[in-house]
Amino acid sequence: MKCTALPFNGKTIWQNNKAFFWFLLSLLLIYAVLKIIFYQYNRSLLFPDQTDAEVFTLMRWSLAVDLLTLLGINSFLLFALTLGRLVNPKISAWVIIPAFVLINSFSIILNLADIFYFRFHFQRANADLLYVIGHPADRLQQLNFFIIVLIVIGIAAIIYLVWLLHRKFFKNFLQGQHAGLCTALLLIILGLPFAFKKHFTKYGVPTYPMLSINSSQLAVVQNSFHTFIYSVFRTDGGIPKQDYLSPAACDSLMPIRKKLTVQTGVTQKNIVLFIMESVPYDFFDSSSAYKIAMPFFDSIISKSSFFSNAFSFAHESNKGITAILAGTPTITEMPVYHSPYINMPVTPIGTVLKKLNYRSIFCIGDEYDNFGFAKCMNWLGFDKYYSKEDIPGYKKLPAHPMGLQDEYTLDFFRKKIDEQQTPFLAVHYNISTHYPYSLPASFTSYLPENYTAPMNSMRYYDHSLQQFFKAAQKEPWFNNTLFIFCSDHWLVPDDKNIQFNAISGFRIPIILYDVATGKPENINAMVSQFDIMGTILAAAGYRDSIISYGGNLQDLHTISPFVYARPNSTLYQVADSNFVLGYNIITNKAEYLYNYKQDIHLQHNLVAHMQEAATLNSLTLQVQAFVQKAAYQYRSNAFK
Repeated sequence: MKCTALPFNGKTIWQNNKAFFWFLLSLLLIYAVLKIIFYQYNRSLLFPDQTDAEVFTLMRWSLAVDLLTLLGINSFLLFALTLGRLVNPKISAWVIIPAFVLINSFSIILNLADIFYFRFHFQRANADLLYVIGHPADRLQQLNFFIIVLIVIGIAAIIYLVWLLHRKFFKNFLQGQHAGLCTALLLIILGLPFAFKKHFTKYGVPTYPMLSINSSQLAVVQNSFHTFIYSVFRTDGGIPKQDYLSPAACDSLMPIRKKLTVQTGVTQKNIVLFIMESVPYDFFDSSSAYKIAMPFFDSIISKSSFFSNAFSFAHESNKGITAILAGTPTITEMPVYHSPYINMPVTPIGTVLKKLNYRSIFCIGDEYDNFGFAKCMNWLGFDKYYSKEDIPGYKKLPAHPMGLQDEYTLDFFRKKIDEQQTPFLAVHYNISTHYPYSLPASFTSYLPENYTAPMNSMRYYDHSLQQFFKAAQKEPWFNNTLFIFCSDHWLVPDDKNIQFNAISGFRIPIILYDVATGKPENINAMVSQFDIMGTILAAAGYRDSIISYGGNLQDLHTISPFVYARPNSTLYQVADSNFVLGYNIITNKAEYLYNYKQDIHLQHNLVAHMQEAATLNSLTLQVQAFVQKAAYQYRSNAFK
């Protein structure tokens, strides 16, 4: 396209570049609308009522973060178009514009998806997203047809809208003569952080707004594209770097190399572990509005050890499975078995059980290696991994969007146990209690009308376990078996009325049923997922040293009085029998301290109360020791 030369002055520079500014402003408006929806939709999860000053601060940071994200993407667009103009305008029309339409569309779609996904992840999108969206085509096939159509139309509409904005901008760009000045200016601004990395590094991280807001407000202002890209390409995996204590002090507060106490002459147990997907303690709490009538669990608890103060470590399945089976926290943003830290020192439970002549199997009704679980089992030395593809006739069996329904997988699991020589460790990871809680049509007529969708799914799981145990109790291995039930993480019992806090949001059921004793106990000690691995190894008679952040649930002397959690990438939490403290590893300060026994709704933050200074300092040391020891383990320098 041939243009008439224009004079080089302020007016013409603005005229030739205003299309780019209107383009940015249009995208910024879309982001702003998404942020408002995000705030309104998720404020009941983490955000207390805001003062006018706090709302203004959130708005200011939100606009700043979104604008920087847009500039980061589209300055390269402007630069690429300038180069394309010098080479061949067709390159811009057929390559550069389509590429950046997809990039900007992906950014918008990611921010849109986070509005709804946040309640499962409790933070903005990060590298973990790459490992939880497995087999998307199979997932879509299980959804309602109209939902699939709505998703496709929505994505197409976003891409079309973004394409229109790009096309209009590109048309004006070709007509202008001095767009190169804007390009150069933007590239110089973007180049400053690289030229002066030491001074600018902190400004580019997604946690920078915490200079003036706390971690519970951070997700409101962050941009999902920024957090995702930063997480994917960061080199340290998110491992905390600061040493809070001397190595000796850290070891005394957080000893993770230990030996289990195993009674002499105790017969090795067969061990069956049920990892329960998204099952909250609320379903078992007689004081909760969400207590479910569960014939199987009500019967089992009457002859089991029931831990009424049990807690999960995180909100994600891939972190729960590592806490349960490796006794180790995940402090990377991606699953540890996908991370560069895969060779850190751990106790691979399947491998060490081989020394005691155990066979170990893992069974799930999901696609092979979804969530990376096959890699995880290989990492931990399991002998066999079964997924839905191993189940005869699986294509014709009733399915859930996440895999096969529980009763069919459990029946297959029982048959595989029957084939094992004793002793064995058998792990089942159920599916049907996972969102979106779809159930077999044959079962829905038996459900109470006042039950929520998660409650209905738990009732179905209870029914499926009842069928499993009815058949299993006839098998010769049954009477010498320890059954363990542990949830992978807490999830809302009512997805239409979401309420939780720093205690209730991590509280899960843990149940131990030893068929040989059938002894009923309600245990109030603080326990966690980290205690499961030690319990399994102790029941197997393992006497060597292990690496674990937990103890043995059948020997309460080995259990720490503290439980630890990771609410999000910036916050670690420690709780004892009365208090819960949240520690921000970015600001290196305690963000909250609650006496949850007296203040059950956690409305009174005691961080600034001098009368709780001793508790604050004590719990701060505990969580610092936990974070530091985990970082040492990941970097392995503490074990060389």
